[in-house]
Amino acid sequence: MFRIIHIVENLDKGAVENWLVNIFLESKKRQPHWEWTFYCILGEKGRLDEKVIAAGGKIIYSPYWISKKYLFLKYLRQTLKSGRYDIIHSHHDYLSGFYLLATAGLSFQKRILHIHNTDKSLPVGNRRVQKLLLGLFHKSAIYFSDLIIGISKDTLKEFVPNKPGSKKTTVLYYGIDLTRFAVSRGKEWLREELSIPSESKIILFIGRLNELKNPVFVIDILKEILAARQDVYALFVGKGDKEEEVLEKAVAYKIPDSVKMAGWRSDGPDIMKAADVFVFPRIEYPKEGLGLVVVEAQAAGIPMVLSRGIVEDAIEIRELVRVVPLDNNADEWANCINSLLDTQPAIEQGIAYKRMQESKFSLANGTTRLMELYAEA
Repeated sequence: MFRIIHIVENLDKGAVENWLVNIFLESKKRQPHWEWTFYCILGEKGRLDEKVIAAGGKIIYSPYWISKKYLFLKYLRQTLKSGRYDIIHSHHDYLSGFYLLATAGLSFQKRILHIHNTDKSLPVGNRRVQKLLLGLFHKSAIYFSDLIIGISKDTLKEFVPNKPGSKKTTVLYYGIDLTRFAVSRGKEWLREELSIPSESKIILFIGRLNELKNPVFVIDILKEILAARQDVYALFVGKGDKEEEVLEKAVAYKIPDSVKMAGWRSDGPDIMKAADVFVFPRIEYPKEGLGLVVVEAQAAGIPMVLSRGIVEDAIEIRELVRVVPLDNNADEWANCINSLLDTQPAIEQGIAYKRMQESKFSLANGTTRLMELYAEA
């Protein structure tokens, strides 16, 4: 019996948790006797719970909010002691430094800290307190971990700038279930659903509508495109605090009918394969930890225009990618997108899918790599 406990938010819509559950399901096929436990700090059930339990996984819900610091750590420590886990694997970047305090004096074969983002942030409202705690949790996370995993080279370098090549650090690329990209529903269904002309073009934004992801800039780009042609629509898949600003700017530019908001969707692969150009205008610093949506867009075979906020590790099929810097230059982005709209994609969708299935991002390769790290314990 090999016991592993993962500390996560909850098994719901988060990209990290979805990746982790897919890896868990794949690993169970290879090592059915390995025992996986998911410790959910939010104390809430998620839509992935039933899938995990059906496959033999265990879920523990924290009865205390993290704001009740002493009670939260006390219960976590009791859980770790009674579970006698071989490996603890924490997935919350700087905040993991707080969780790992609960491991002091306990014996593990390996304590793993997983860095999924480059953002330096904590869920506290006071900036001065956040700055103080970031430093403390950063030191604690490094001190109490035996292995630090980054989802890209940039992510790892950002967290441990002085130790990116040490034996205590490594890169683990997401292993993604890409089978959803194997088939296509075509393009017409999406245009029918959006009530737009069948011959129209769609530029696609997928992700949180927040300041870092920079969705408002897409409206600036769309304005420039529509000055030259009228057959283009911008589709936003996701939600966030910038949603209202996106719509307000579209109204100010008198182009609201060319903007479609879809909210969060479960059919992202179908939407990607039905759109014409994918845009990723994230601010350039801090960079995206990896850019999972960019990896998926390559599996869909959709041409894309990216900012320098993407890390080099995420680019696998260069024929599909154009990188344009961000400098209040919506016209430059518009020209690049227009050129892609007017030409055939550089690679067929089926070929793109096959190449991604053979890449470092495949579910099989990602699972193998993580299981090797566990086995080394």
